[in-house]
Amino acid sequence: MTSADSPEVRGMTHEVDSSSRARDHMANERTHLAWLRTSANVMVVGLAMARFADKGSVTIASVAAGGLLILIGAVGVLYGTARYRSVNHQLDSGEFVTGGRAFGPTVGAFVLLVGLVASMTILLVAAR
Repeated sequence: MTSADSPEVRGMTHEVDSSSRARDHMANERTHLAWLRTSANVMVVGLAMARFADKGSVTIASVAAGGLLILIGAVGVLYGTARYRSVNHQLDSGEFVTGGRAFGPTVGAFVLLVGLVASMTILLVAAR
């Protein structure tokens, strides 16, 4: 196909399939809900850890460990919402960022892992 045959040169435009666009937006919403669900679960674990880490008695260590997980869950909610809005804008504009430039989920997994290890370390050190 030569440049003279391209749709832009001939003045033709391509319509976006509305059912495909709707599926993309619904998939983005499901991904956002997964971020929210995961973040809420992390916060619930943090609350449980703060309350029940030391046989039902609240200690500074259990509050610190639980508070760390609650904070990580809150950051997950904020990040998931920002990501949802960003992808929504990309879908509307037709410009998509994929691959190496969209490394947020990897960073999120790393932060969650570090937070869990730190929370468990706080509890284990306090238990001695």
